[in-house]
Amino acid sequence: MKTENGTGNGRIGKGYLVFVVMVLMLISTLKVADRELLAPLYEPVSQELGLNDLQFGAIRSATNVALVMGSIVFGLLADRGRRRDVVGLATLLWSAITWITGRAQSFGQLLLARSSMTFFEAAFTASAYPMLSDLVPRRSRGMVMGLMGATFALGTVVALVVAAMIGTANWRAPFVYFGIPGVILGVIVLLFVREPARGGAEDEVLETGAYTGRFSLPALKRTLRIRSAILVYLLDACQGSTWWAFSFWAPVYLLRRDIAPDADTAALALVPAIVGFVVGTLLGGWLIDRLRHRTELSAVWVSLVSTSGALAMTVVVFALQDLTAVLVAGFFLGVFGYLIMPAISVILYEVVPPETRSSATAADGVIVSTVSALTAFSIGAVSHYVGLRQGLEQGNLRAGFQLATTVLLSGGVVLSLLLLRSAPADMAALRAYVARRATPVADSEEA
Repeated sequence: MKTENGTGNGRIGKGYLVFVVMVLMLISTLKVADRELLAPLYEPVSQELGLNDLQFGAIRSATNVALVMGSIVFGLLADRGRRRDVVGLATLLWSAITWITGRAQSFGQLLLARSSMTFFEAAFTASAYPMLSDLVPRRSRGMVMGLMGATFALGTVVALVVAAMIGTANWRAPFVYFGIPGVILGVIVLLFVREPARGGAEDEVLETGAYTGRFSLPALKRTLRIRSAILVYLLDACQGSTWWAFSFWAPVYLLRRDIAPDADTAALALVPAIVGFVVGTLLGGWLIDRLRHRTELSAVWVSLVSTSGALAMTVVVFALQDLTAVLVAGFFLGVFGYLIMPAISVILYEVVPPETRSSATAADGVIVSTVSALTAFSIGAVSHYVGLRQGLEQGNLRAGFQLATTVLLSGGVVLSLLLLRSAPADMAALRAYVARRATPVADSEEA
């Protein structure tokens, strides 16, 4: 079955699907590793290029701005064009920029390289995840999204391990090693991955043959007003900001509370939590698919369990002073916390039409990035001012850190409960919308 958008899903075999998922997982892992690579190389980069904390903060801020801009640009491009091309070309470009980063000689060059890289990386989530939703039927999306979610933890580990193996003194080499495979994977996408038909994996379309919905600005406006989609954006912002805060502030917290004896131990203390993230996202995807035959709200229930369990585990983690106990609690915090990763995409794509999913995914990225930036600032501000009142020179990081995670995860619980009420109507509305635009193959070919 052929459509004007690409290859219809009637010919997609299991082997091809496995191939596509593996390629996209590798690209996603590299994407995360590229973004996280600068953190373990902080000292040698700052010494060689003569950078201070303010300049590193400017680089981080610039990448956040670039991510927001890239999400908007590539979300619209992916909905109007071929997502395969967006993924392939963007992967080529950001990987080439990663390779060039290894030749940076100044603050300005490093700032330009990192922000440009992040701008093109924004294309991946906005294009690849909606593309997978058109390859994988609803009944199996949980596990596939779970596999993709695992790449966030895997990419972080890869960045740390490669930097450690090569040696941070030779800080330019890791950028070269991460850039080359990315270029190869970008070429593979352009040569061997086919653009799936939009809506081709929806149950209503599988029964009839083709989907006739097309992107338009009125359709996008309707999508951005879907109540459940707005709740998903806020839910993702709560969970995403929480785990970005943990990855950034946890090592410092462990040092200041005298839980970890040194910086290296504090950094390694994140490993159990990262392992928990991988277990959690895979378990979350599996649970969503397994529970689907009992309730169409399986992804929402998983998100509620995730936010509630993570909220309880943060109470435990912040109450502990023994490093071993923190490591064990961190693992379970990671498991509960990342149950929600596949749920976010599954819920969003069950209420948003196929022709606007890239733009909807981009909008999600914009909100997550904005809330994460505000969270990072809030934690630092609360820590500083509470510390001043208490006479603590370094600030009271526990006050800002624990307050932020408690507020965010509590918000996640509330948003999950609200989704239990709103999602059924929005899911039914999407099924009816897709069914009205599903036509037999012969009718689609004549049109």
